[in-house]
Amino acid sequence: MDKNREIWDKVKHTNPRWTKPFGKFGKPLTAIDPMYQVMVMTDTFGPVGKGWNYKVSYTYTPTLVFAEVSVAHNKIFNDSTEWVSWDWYGPVSSVQALTKKNGGLDDEAPKKAMTDALTKAFSHLGVSADVFLGMFDNSKYVEDMKEKFSQKPKVADEKLVKFNK
Repeated sequence: MDKNREIWDKVKHTNPRWTKPFGKFGKPLTAIDPMYQVMVMTDTFGPVGKGWNYKVSYTYTPTLVFAEVSVAHNKIFNDSTEWVSWDWYGPVSSVQALTKKNGGLDDEAPKKAMTDALTKAFSHLGVSADVFLGMFDNSKYVEDMKEKFSQKPKVADEKLVKFNK
């Protein structure tokens, strides 16, 4: 494993269970469940606020909301079992319209912008890199991932499955 891609290689594969196909501008794409991405970050670094963290800032115009997200993970662990140094990167931005197609207010717009920016920030660490690299366009690859993830799931993955039932 390349030391520069140590984190990337741990988080690059996506469990197809947590993806959905969708289309945009006539092109087939794959959506990744945002809670799955949070679970991957937690499995890799520990609980949010301890092993990893994020900051969000919003900017509003009359019609749009911009979310800027910075993500950090801990890189130094001291003898008192506390993390003492954050490795921040970002900000990564996203924008959403404040109104729905019918003209009504979209009260979910800030959350959508934040979630989209978090997804992009996580991708910079390699989370679900296979989706962003277009590998989910290959049905054989998706089948291989289904097989890989059909083996004994991690405890956190089992809990998420039970939670989503």
